[in-house]
Amino acid sequence: MPEKIPKLPSEIISEILSRLPVRCLVRFKCVSKTWRSLISHPEFAKNHLKRTKEDTNANHYKLFLSTDPPLSIDPEAYIDADDNLLTTQLKFPVSYPEYSYIEILGSCNGLVCGLIHDNPLIYIWNPSTRESRELAIPGSSEDDAFYGFGYDVKLDDYKIVRGSISTSTNSTDGSNSETKVEVFTLKSNKWRTIQDLRCCVLLEGPGTLANGALHWLVRQENGGSKKCVMVSFDLSEEKFLEMAPLRGLTEDDSSWDLELKVLGDWLCLYSHYGLICEAWIMKEYGSEASWTRFLRFNGDSIPGGKYWFRLLWVTKNGNVVYDLDGREVVFYNPDEDTARPFIIYHEGDWFESTAYIESLVSPNNISDGLLPNI
Repeated sequence: MPEKIPKLPSEIISEILSRLPVRCLVRFKCVSKTWRSLISHPEFAKNHLKRTKEDTNANHYKLFLSTDPPLSIDPEAYIDADDNLLTTQLKFPVSYPEYSYIEILGSCNGLVCGLIHDNPLIYIWNPSTRESRELAIPGSSEDDAFYGFGYDVKLDDYKIVRGSISTSTNSTDGSNSETKVEVFTLKSNKWRTIQDLRCCVLLEGPGTLANGALHWLVRQENGGSKKCVMVSFDLSEEKFLEMAPLRGLTEDDSSWDLELKVLGDWLCLYSHYGLICEAWIMKEYGSEASWTRFLRFNGDSIPGGKYWFRLLWVTKNGNVVYDLDGREVVFYNPDEDTARPFIIYHEGDWFESTAYIESLVSPNNISDGLLPNI
């Protein structure tokens, strides 16, 4: 009789699989029921995500465009390859009325969260696995001033934050205001209101997620001039933190268009004034002195650069990816001062964009538990 081949321990199989890319693991779910159970388990998804973030050699980050149909772009491989080879066409996870306004609220651990204003409806979607979840919004989304989406590391849960700040007729700076903040957690599947919460400034739009907190930029009057401060909301503590000034990052806060981004794990401040573009990163989170400028150039060579454009990503070789007014994507090489547009074919007039990391995290399965034996 032939010698029986010994079976690998479950821990070894799990360790091997955790090193593979998401696209392979999605296919390997069809190998057997036990493999499907392992790869679909929340604990395996967390281990795989941790290893993915530690791997700096491969290209794990992608750009999501809410085009019609939606697109995923590999920014690291774009310069040396054909456009079509680097673009993955996706199918939007929910149906929505034609010409609806779809706003991206944020991206976290491979999940993209968005708001369809005309329904209104919030969706959480993993573009890598195609898993999605729809959430009803209590009340009207038009009453909300600010949103946010992120991960609470203490509870091991994902949260959506929506809030509004109402001011009295004689207050324009938020000093005499009433703050209402609601939080939705995926595990509880419920909205709840945070009591006795106050924010002394007016917040607008989606918050930028970094280090377990959501961040907004706010301009404040200061002796006749406007200065920019950063307001943050701690997702675990569920409270607003002390405002942080952005001293010396720009020559004149009131003249520059400022925007917060996240590049990998770093909080990034992008500033744009005319054709001058700058980007700063906070190398040590919470340390005002750690802001470091890593990018400054004249955007004259960028097609449409004299108009509004947003920083999307900076590749490993230094190319800067821009979203031009929600209509085009441009890859800019600051060393050579050259720009290359990315050709986008879609039915809509404009799109929103965000970066996301490829992961197995599911919006529908985040319960606790041990990994299954194989």
